[in-house]
Amino acid sequence: MTSRIGLLGGTFDPIHNGHIAIAKTAIQQLKLDKLFLIPAGNPWQKPEITDAKHRFEMVKQVGKDLEKVEVLDTEIIKSGPTYTFETLQELHIKYPTSEFILILGSDAVAGIDTWKEPNLVKTLARIYVVQRAGDFTQDWHFDRIQMPPIQISSTQIRDKVMNSESISELVPKSVDEYISTNGLYKN
Repeated sequence: MTSRIGLLGGTFDPIHNGHIAIAKTAIQQLKLDKLFLIPAGNPWQKPEITDAKHRFEMVKQVGKDLEKVEVLDTEIIKSGPTYTFETLQELHIKYPTSEFILILGSDAVAGIDTWKEPNLVKTLARIYVVQRAGDFTQDWHFDRIQMPPIQISSTQIRDKVMNSESISELVPKSVDEYISTNGLYKN
């Protein structure tokens, strides 16, 4: 029997309440059997990000509290740049009877043609798009997850931490505490 697996990847620098809302909505709307949160290892289009071990740990803490969610270290354990098409190929080998649904923000979809092997990505997974605040509503030729636009960004959170402002409304308590304990985003 085919299982439906959602894939929500990203730098998660840090993971926030918007990512959690996307995961929960996708599981429900798309009738997913499981959703994998996949922190990016060394994304070739985002050279300056927080160390993977910190990002992975924050995602792990969030994932353990979400039903049907599993956190994968697939990209974190790789050396060198990580590419979505390679991750999808590996998942197809590991889960040969599964249907994969790649969940992307409208900002990511806008640049999908700049990815490595974008046409292969489109054949290895069905793509669903989530509207990001401020992005123009366009016909991306992909299915959409119906939910209000995500108003939170990781950049906004990092800026708030740098300015010693509260982020308690933007991230789960475990993430807020992890950032504070490890002194992340202070400079």
